[in-house]
Amino acid sequence: MPFPLYETKLAELEVAVFDLETSGLMPSKHRIIQIAVVLFDQGQPTNNANNDWVQLVFPGEEHLPLEDVIVELTGIDTESLRGQPTIDTVLTEFDQLVNERVVSGHNVKRFDLPFIRRAESHTRIDVQSDFYIDTLLLAQKLHPGRPHKLADEGRHYGIDFDEEELHDALADTRLCAQVLAEQIKELADHNVQTFGDMIDWL
Repeated sequence: MPFPLYETKLAELEVAVFDLETSGLMPSKHRIIQIAVVLFDQGQPTNNANNDWVQLVFPGEEHLPLEDVIVELTGIDTESLRGQPTIDTVLTEFDQLVNERVVSGHNVKRFDLPFIRRAESHTRIDVQSDFYIDTLLLAQKLHPGRPHKLADEGRHYGIDFDEEELHDALADTRLCAQVLAEQIKELADHNVQTFGDMIDWL
């Protein structure tokens, strides 16, 4: 997989853009409570809502109730998680969606992927996460010296979105996929054409 991947043009990559909501900020202590995925092909989100996937995750009673700040931030409350599938089931579905796609998200290197890898260690389910595109890292390199939150990137590219819906995993993922599409176009202006070019450029 690696060598053909490095030679693949960014505009031709098959990508699984994803986002997590969690019960806190520490993978060693907190748990995933929501995962969303938007599939991305030929430099664009698929624009097919049937391909968008979102799932709440029951984190275990020992991780409930959720702190008020998490409920306020995500709109997910404790009772909505009870009765939801556990991470074993959800990570299996996530793995099937990702398959051999490159994964992508905003701040995935420092936040989402550590949570995924912690979940992998608990479930023994191995999701493709070695090859990724972090839209935050791209934003910091493309536009140094300005804010780089996901909403900032959406506004920068003139994307139509409802900021009040953000911090829902699916809303975040849909916006991130649109940001990635714009970044790929902008990277081409820097002669960053392939996945390997992007790694070298970063």
